[in-house]
Amino acid sequence: MADIVVLKSGLDVTPVLEQLQEYADDWNTGNKMQGAQTLLDDRWGFPAVEAGVLQLIMGVTTSKEQFVGDSQLSKPTNAYFRHNKIREILADNGFPELERCGFLSLPVGGSVGTHIDTGEYYETRDRFHLSIQSSYNYDVGIDGVRIEPGTLFWFDNKQPHGAKNVGNDVRITFVFDVLRNKHDYDLPRK
Repeated sequence: MADIVVLKSGLDVTPVLEQLQEYADDWNTGNKMQGAQTLLDDRWGFPAVEAGVLQLIMGVTTSKEQFVGDSQLSKPTNAYFRHNKIREILADNGFPELERCGFLSLPVGGSVGTHIDTGEYYETRDRFHLSIQSSYNYDVGIDGVRIEPGTLFWFDNKQPHGAKNVGNDVRITFVFDVLRNKHDYDLPRK
């Protein structure tokens, strides 16, 4: 599979779930910051009400006219400082520095429509997920894989990709970007 690579599986994400429960009020607050654009909006063809967002580092723009995908600017949210367990797990697994990142939730049976991440921001970054809760099918290009909690994977977000929650719980995944030279993994390049 050239468009999706499972890097590790079986990681213990229990501490992350505990923090998500402790700070449950952090969900869906990031898009209230000035200059912020949420990771999910109508532009990508799926309604924001279907998926929840808890952003830790979000993209910001200098004007309302600028597309966040073309901005190199990012800003930590207040939640960033409370949710340290996810950062600890990622640092222990080869990701000491994160760019834009956040948790996404998806209800049972819900799906994220096929889309491509566009903009200058993505030209120098790799996109990863760490699955936190529930099982989901993830399709990238012509590749697809079933993801279980504790799975860390990379995918080519410049290819059409989308997800469907096939588990019995709300799907929670941590989506994060890393500068290409700031992680320990050798990934396929096109």
